[in-house]
Amino acid sequence: MRFGVKASTQIPAQWVEQAQQTPPGFASFTLDCPYPFSEIPALTVKALRDVRVQRGLTYFVHTPALKIALGDTDPTARDGSIVQVQRAIFLASQVGAELITVHPVPCPDADRDTWEQREQLQRDALIALCPDAQARGVVIAIENMPPRNVYSPGYSDLSSLFALKSIRELGITLDVGHANMAGISLRDAVLRLDRRLRHVHVHDNDGSADQHRPVGSGTVDWLELMRALAQIGYAGVMEFEFQGEAHLRASKKHLESLL
Repeated sequence: MRFGVKASTQIPAQWVEQAQQTPPGFASFTLDCPYPFSEIPALTVKALRDVRVQRGLTYFVHTPALKIALGDTDPTARDGSIVQVQRAIFLASQVGAELITVHPVPCPDADRDTWEQREQLQRDALIALCPDAQARGVVIAIENMPPRNVYSPGYSDLSSLFALKSIRELGITLDVGHANMAGISLRDAVLRLDRRLRHVHVHDNDGSADQHRPVGSGTVDWLELMRALAQIGYAGVMEFEFQGEAHLRASKKHLESLL
């Protein structure tokens, strides 16, 4: 099992320094993209590639929450979101990142009658984007969301994610904290996702809010999760979505003890 950390900033100029500071024993570093996202300088790209090689890191890319709406009913907003994801794909290919995580299309309560239309528009966008990403050696993975939010309940109970299984190039990023808030079985989710599970976001909470606590400080059943991941032979990265080196090391040690 590999473990990774995420940038604490959406400022590309600071990614290089933060990647260099990845604690020993952590295998990956995630670039957290700003919005709007434009092409980053060639010198920064080169520096990120150099750090990746020198430190033996795997890179991932994370697109902004709420800002990306691949199924927006407003063509200008939808096209703008597609461009943002295309830029993220290009960045990933430049720095050698394996995967980019995207969020599903938000749908405010006032627009619930457009949900089916948004779902179809998002599907169409993903069908177009995923092969381009794959050709560049990058996987697009869509993330489950917490409940009681601007996203469809199907992205909390995972039903909307399973409905996208016909897009064979599309992966899934399982956010453990979001799943815990939704009260779903981590074991059932992992076993059902199986080979479509390409990335895991790791953080804890007490089920009431998206608190991004260190492992073991909330109500997530980590033993259940680790057993399920072992059962499907998960070989991806578990990315910690909280900060503080002491917390990162303690959380890594705890999960390794469960393997």
